[in-house]
Amino acid sequence: EKNDKALDGIIIETTGLADPAPVAQTFFADDYVRQKLSLDGILTVVDAKHIIQHLDEEKPEGVENESVEQLAFADRILLNKCDLVDEATLIEVERRIHMINEAVPIRQCTQSKVDMDYLLGIQAFDLDKILEKDDAFLADDADHQHDARVSSVGFHVPGEVDQQRLNEWLAWLLKERGADIFRTKGVLAVLGMKEKFVFQAVHMAFSGAPQKEWADGEERISKLTFIGKNLKREELVTGFKNCLA
Repeated sequence: EKNDKALDGIIIETTGLADPAPVAQTFFADDYVRQKLSLDGILTVVDAKHIIQHLDEEKPEGVENESVEQLAFADRILLNKCDLVDEATLIEVERRIHMINEAVPIRQCTQSKVDMDYLLGIQAFDLDKILEKDDAFLADDADHQHDARVSSVGFHVPGEVDQQRLNEWLAWLLKERGADIFRTKGVLAVLGMKEKFVFQAVHMAFSGAPQKEWADGEERISKLTFIGKNLKREELVTGFKNCLA
């Protein structure tokens, strides 16, 4: 603003041990940042030679495994140093990554050389793009126990939800379990709303808005997916079903 020059974008690089959540939450919680900027996506660079060692590292009780959390938050993965391992190792590394974040795209590279198109224009946090791009993320009955630390739970529930009950449940969930829920996305059928309500959250930071209208004759069904630790599928499904109108 001082130089009166528009920026095409800002790339924020964190340290290898950083938790990406506080950075992402700033784009939801800070009014000034939210007005001026939008979060395009979270990129994670993975060392193909050493990642499995880091994933299997035992941490003291109460200490998080940063590698697991960084993979869970990622919208795209750069699998780097591929020249240092064989094909079998690359296959195993990608399998382990998808155990934590099933739908994340992975691009193999050496010395982090990739096309800029892979790094920019991700639109992972654009609500109107969730309906177009996240069918895999919102897959029905996705219930993947990756390890004792991270799992994903996805489910579809037919019918419409009562908005007040929904707001109360989401507020309770993000307050009580938000620290354990890394990423959330959902497309909801809300009673009295002709549009699909699309939302996402990073821990306790929530963003949501009505998007395109339901088509004539289209079944009203809600789709939700959670990625986090200590997730209980029955608790999530039961809580959401209690919101049905």
